Amino acid sequence: MDDSDKKELQTVLEKLQREKEELITDIRDLDWAKIIKLEKENEELQKKVDWLDKDKKKTDRENKNLSRQVSNARPRMWINSLKMITAIGIIDLIILPLITMVLGISLEWIFIGIGIVTFFGILLIVNYMSGTSPYDSGEIRKAITGAFVTVYLIFVPMITLGSIHIPSLQPMNSILYFTIVVVVVVVCYFVSRALEEYVKIKHRQ
Repeated sequence: MDDSDKKELQTVLEKLQREKEELITDIRDLDWAKIIKLEKENEELQKKVDWLDKDKKKTDRENKNLSRQVSNARPRMWINSLKMITAIGIIDLIILPLITMVLGISLEWIFIGIGIVTFFGILLIVNYMSGTSPYDSGEIRKAITGAFVTVYLIFVPMITLGSIHIPSLQPMNSILYFTIVVVVVVVCYFVSRALEEYVKIKHRQ
């Protein structure tokens, strides 16, 4: 091998060495860039984790507050319902009879007033306890049944004890007819409720 070939080989080796050093430098630069990028991504992920953690803590506090409000609201709802029931009882048993006596209205009309007051009272109570805004058919059924039963429980003792007298009907006939009506209403209530539950079960399946 002559000198020219050696020089050429030396030049090639030097060039390869430079390329190798440049390649190593590039690799280091790339590794450094990747490290910086990974660190930035890690910081961003850490920020997201911190934000999610704060949001989770906030949600947990809100859920605890909501649970506390619900647990406190239920007894309050029962107390308010008892107040409404008491108000309905006072209207049915005290105010309506007083109005009937003061105005000299026929005593039979008291049952119409009791039925109306009881119907709307039960409707309001049931809707209030259910926590829903619109009135559904179940609430109306409960109100109708409750109103009939309430009037029946007031009507029968008054007829039996002779507090009122309906000229066109005998006392026992009045009680019998009204009992049949109340029984029909109560049976229809339970039958319709059972059918409604059956339809719901079928719909789920």
